[in-house]
Amino acid sequence: MKTLSAADIEQAKLDPATVFHTPEDVLQASLAPEDKKSILLRWEEDADALIRATDEGMEPSDNRRTPAELLAAIQAALETLEDSA
Repeated sequence: MKTLSAADIEQAKLDPATVFHTPEDVLQASLAPEDKKSILLRWEEDADALIRATDEGMEPSDNRRTPAELLAAIQAALETLEDSA
């Protein structure tokens, strides 16, 4: 389990991809459930914006997953978090 400093948590809430490699990593981190949810919701907003940008012809910088695959992974992580609450 990844332990984060207060600064890391705040950074993750602003730009999750700078702290976590995948949405699943958020679930494995030693964070309060509300922090995990906040981070995943922010990442979901970012993924939605990335999908819109891709639709407008801009290429994504992350070649590991398509924006749609990233969004699906985020939504799955959010479901897992909700199911464990």
